[in-house]
Amino acid sequence: MAVPATFLATMAVVTDQSTFASGGGYSWWQTVGGLIVVFGLLLLFLKLLGKWNRRTGGSEADLLTVWPLGPKREIQLLRLGQEVHYIYRHDGSMVVLRTEPVSDFEKTKAAAAAAG
Repeated sequence: MAVPATFLATMAVVTDQSTFASGGGYSWWQTVGGLIVVFGLLLLFLKLLGKWNRRTGGSEADLLTVWPLGPKREIQLLRLGQEVHYIYRHDGSMVVLRTEPVSDFEKTKAAAAAAG
């Protein structure tokens, strides 16, 4: 299969006029520098957000205890604000079993510690 001479001549002219290196293209150093700047800003913002989160309301939620029931099954006691939630977790699902105020939970915990 023969390639027409006009096609070869056209391709030679196009490749001579559109060289990427001679045009104002980006170099590898600019690309690496840009990536370093982006990742540096990302790390800076993550650190600032972490400090801000610790200062504002980090104590509003707490995992009190976990009772394992078997593979991928457990009951978690979560304190969210002024309530304690009993949550049954299994295979990626969550079911709220019961919710009670923190004061009732602490009374029940103190009574269980005194009895046992």
